Amino acid sequence: MNAQDLRKLLEQADDKLSIFANRETLSKYELSVRELLDLVNDFLSDEEKLKLFDYLHFIKLESRIKGSIISLISDEHIVLQMMNNDNIMNGFKNYQIVNIIKKMSDNVKQQVLYNQDFIKKYQIADYELREIISSLNEETKTKVLMDMDLVTNKLHLADFQVTQLVKELSSEESKSIMMEKYELPNHQKTDIINTFNNNSKLAILLKDNNFNENDRMNILNILRSLDVETLREFFVEHKEFCIEKRIQPYEIVSGLDIEKQKDFIGNLENMNLTLIEKREILATLKTDVKQSIDTTNFPEEYKSALSIQTSEYGRTVILDLERNLEDYRGLDNLMSINPEEFTKEQRGKFIKLCDICPNLQVVSKLNNIVEYTSTAKEYKQAEEWINSIIDNINPEYSKAQKMAVIDNAIGKKISYSPDFDTEAFDSAGCRALWKVVSSGYGVCNGIAKVEQYMLNRVGIESEIIGSGTHAFLKIKDIELPLANGEIVKGNTILDPTWNLTRHRFGGKPDNFCINYERARKNDIDKEGKDHNCHKNDEKLQDATLNLDEQSLRKLFTSVGLADKEGQFLIKDFIEKSKQIDEIYANQPEQNINKQFLLLKQTCPEFATCQNSSMSIISDVLLNNENLRFNKCVVNRVYNRKDKEKRPIMFVYIDSNELGKKFFFANKDEGQFVELEQEKFTEQFECYEKDLKKNKRT
Repeated sequence: MNAQDLRKLLEQADDKLSIFANRETLSKYELSVRELLDLVNDFLSDEEKLKLFDYLHFIKLESRIKGSIISLISDEHIVLQMMNNDNIMNGFKNYQIVNIIKKMSDNVKQQVLYNQDFIKKYQIADYELREIISSLNEETKTKVLMDMDLVTNKLHLADFQVTQLVKELSSEESKSIMMEKYELPNHQKTDIINTFNNNSKLAILLKDNNFNENDRMNILNILRSLDVETLREFFVEHKEFCIEKRIQPYEIVSGLDIEKQKDFIGNLENMNLTLIEKREILATLKTDVKQSIDTTNFPEEYKSALSIQTSEYGRTVILDLERNLEDYRGLDNLMSINPEEFTKEQRGKFIKLCDICPNLQVVSKLNNIVEYTSTAKEYKQAEEWINSIIDNINPEYSKAQKMAVIDNAIGKKISYSPDFDTEAFDSAGCRALWKVVSSGYGVCNGIAKVEQYMLNRVGIESEIIGSGTHAFLKIKDIELPLANGEIVKGNTILDPTWNLTRHRFGGKPDNFCINYERARKNDIDKEGKDHNCHKNDEKLQDATLNLDEQSLRKLFTSVGLADKEGQFLIKDFIEKSKQIDEIYANQPEQNINKQFLLLKQTCPEFATCQNSSMSIISDVLLNNENLRFNKCVVNRVYNRKDKEKRPIMFVYIDSNELGKKFFFANKDEGQFVELEQEKFTEQFECYEKDLKKNKRT
């Protein structure tokens, strides 16, 4: 027997529910789920559909079938009654519950949204609650959204979910109210604003204090959503807005779709834009748009701009050094170039390009991931210095000798950033390859990057290794000469940052070509604490070459950085310091001044290479036998009048004989100047981080 037979039986029966209630009777008919649902819908009232679940064989049905039966009930009170019956709802997933609710009236949906016990019972997730609100009509949805306590504190909807709901409203007034009520982030407000009409978008955009210069991407998104005619008018009437927000016209046009770009370009000649702005727009058009333009009557300046290749998103130029470099003139904003792998010939052409486009960006990468930016001027200055070192290395030198020359030159040129770990610290500039060389300041990974670049230029392979707190180089497959004439080959460690002070003052670099075991020993301070500065077992276990002291001295002698006996120049400096200490043993003030004079004579730039100078002052000059004070502090401060808070080295001495003495390193005069305590504290201020550090120690 089939569904048709059962239908005939139901048509004749007075008590139709009893037939459904009889499991044995139903089992005689081969019914599909669809046929069963059709019969239930055709022959039972809403009340009878509810009573079906008084019977075990209906209670045990799959949740999807029970849900389909519930969906056949038009009386919402009965549906709610069923949804609160644990036996009926056993086995239901929360999404099935949500689907039932979404089909009900707004009144019922509101009841559910305000029923925390119901939501918790069925574990209805926040995104499902958003779906329920989304299914409400405009008036009810607005009413619910106005209840901020419900939406944020009880339903726990996130800002982006609120944004999605607000965007669905048709009333711009309601949307505006919601944006302010929920204090949404600007990027989410932008999503909502983009659903407004063009006039409303502009009114919001141009209103004071709505967007600042840090909201460039939000502003761009709104401008790109305008129709082309409105955008043209915007450039005519509100171009000063773009200048104020540091937005270039090409940044807007490059983000338009193909059809909008074609429409915009059609009237480019009559736009209130400069020639450079027009060329920037033409250069950054999508490829399909460029190919569709009839250039017959185009001026050459337009044609050359159109022929320039740009990146996938059309924001930066793909540099072709073989073309006429003049074609790039004025397109500085589009140029972000990484010349690390350039050949000598390409570097020469790129330097010419830096003269043509002085505001282009020069990019370097750390570990092939993070990009840092230098200016064209900094690139040229840095390359001039780098070339002066590399070009003057004896071509007959071995790789080890070349490495010694380069490491020493970096120590003489670069100092560790004196503002590191202060509120004035430039975390990006101290890691940008050419900026580090040009400024003479960097931190460990920036300094390691400089050395890696220079070593690569002379054919030495290296890798920047990080320990979590420090960065240095692993030199790969290098041949090292030992004092006994033997040559060893393999991987070794070079830490240019830890060699800076030694090289600056002509000392023996203790972190030049050492193995991993020795590097780890150097991490342990006098108190026995291991700072783990070089700890990286995985990457350094193969760094086994270690240049012993005799071999190191011989290597540096071979390149003129140590004398014939292998003695480094710092020996004379230390001996002179001791002689001064002996001569002025009973004249501490003279002793101090003479020590400072020795520093100036040895290192005229001592006031600017502050970290190296501070080490020498603490470890050598003021560490002599007759200069043991109650307290001696060598640190940094900044001039209270200096808005940039640039660091200035100072020395504070507390002596029984001299009392309290304050000296600061005058960069202009290149010497230490003594000040009375009152004048010193009046003129200089300590960095906040240094103050906190001193309190902890």
